[in-house]
Amino acid sequence: MATWAELANADPELEAFGRERIDGRVVYHATLRMDGAPRVHPVSPWIATGLLVFGCRAHSPKVAEFARDGRYAMHTVQDAGDHEGEAGEFMVRGWMEQIGPDHPAVVQRPYTMTGLAYYACSVEEAVATTYESDTPVYRRWRAGGA
Repeated sequence: MATWAELANADPELEAFGRERIDGRVVYHATLRMDGAPRVHPVSPWIATGLLVFGCRAHSPKVAEFARDGRYAMHTVQDAGDHEGEAGEFMVRGWMEQIGPDHPAVVQRPYTMTGLAYYACSVEEAVATTYESDTPVYRRWRAGGA
């Protein structure tokens, strides 16, 4: 599975676009519930030691859902007045893997909360969307060059 560092090495411009929209921000995190229905919830991810990482409450039902099906997608949130996406959008998808609280990427988290379960997220696909004269322009990277 590809890491954030691999995205950075393969396409530094796309990585910088995504990092600018992820760092210090809340993003939408999409997963699958136990019944297979989609779930969207806010998370505050960070990038450390070449990994995209986030935490959620360790006693949340989501922890069992993540263990059953680790697929995810994250989509950045637009600024309050940007209803047309003029600042650009970023989406990343892949697989989540639970990591411990002593993992170097967790130790570097930018905020303090206790009682969290932590996940490193692979980067299987990353997509930046900008708009030129109302026409979407996509910049896409896929792990393995697919």
